[in-house]
Amino acid sequence: MQKYKIVLIVLFAALVGLITANLLITPKTYHALKPRLEPANVSPKAFLGPGPVMGPVRSPVMSIVLDDWGNNAPLLKKVLAINRPITIAVLPHQAHSSQIAEEACAGGLGVILHMPMQPKNQKVGLEPHLITVETSDADIIQLTDMALASVGACTEGVNNHMGSAATSDKRVMRTLLSHLKQKNLFFFDSFVISTSAGPDVAREVGVSFAKRDIFIDNKVEVEAIKDKLREAKKMALVHGHVIVIGHDKEPTIEAIHQMVPELEKEGIRLVALRTLVKK
Repeated sequence: MQKYKIVLIVLFAALVGLITANLLITPKTYHALKPRLEPANVSPKAFLGPGPVMGPVRSPVMSIVLDDWGNNAPLLKKVLAINRPITIAVLPHQAHSSQIAEEACAGGLGVILHMPMQPKNQKVGLEPHLITVETSDADIIQLTDMALASVGACTEGVNNHMGSAATSDKRVMRTLLSHLKQKNLFFFDSFVISTSAGPDVAREVGVSFAKRDIFIDNKVEVEAIKDKLREAKKMALVHGHVIVIGHDKEPTIEAIHQMVPELEKEGIRLVALRTLVKK
């Protein structure tokens, strides 16, 4: 019996020794194991409470596009004074189309071609070089290239001026958007009508694309425009982004200038249109 007790004591002592050896970590052992015990290069700010490491939280963004430039060159200084990456849409073949585009580009603004396209109802007062539902594929390409040349090399993309009829025509849009893809330009749908084929055709041909969310200056008064910008702000806070269209009007520019501090105070960041186009 005494023999068995001795054997048990020896076995127990050996077991305790093994456990102790695994539990005790000497300074030398700790430094050897440290890379496995501590996460490397992880700031405490990277952890937002319990759970996995979180990436940076993106702020909601707003892109502002101002249409109809080409004749109102002096007003561009007021846009540049806002000192934010607003995008201007320049009509082709106007007195100051290329000058405005160059000055805007040099001042850090985005520049796109504001391509005249056929509306459904308007019969008079239409721009020359208009893309219509009867324009042949070859002429659509030629008219687009001539318009791009008149605005200049800073052009990043194209949006439609008017165009409720032409943008609803899939053939017209397929020809135009396919050509823009070849030229590495994006299409921004002003979305003047809900039947626009722009979204569907953009997916079909794989061109970079974005669509207008809100018109801000149907009523050209500073306070009314500020109210529309607040509406856009709410949309950005909910969806993370919003694209608005205004025009080359002094009240519109003044309203934007006044609203920038309010928008940014609430976490809205103004970005160039090119950052919101998608394939």
